[in-house]
Amino acid sequence: MIFQWETEDEKLLKSMRIPPKKKLEWLQKMHNFLRKSMTKKQREIFYKLRGAR
Repeated sequence: MIFQWETEDEKLLKSMRIPPKKKLEWLQKMHNFLRKSMTKKQREIFYKLRGAR
């Protein structure tokens, strides 16, 4: 049972300990999942917004 919530500093330190390669692999997997699960219309909007940056 959790008796104390993580502070923002603890969350930041926890995420900093994850190696960059592991983070990039996770981001790639998430991108692939989203790409496969989007409808054609959603994909068009996503890439349109992505290109607007």
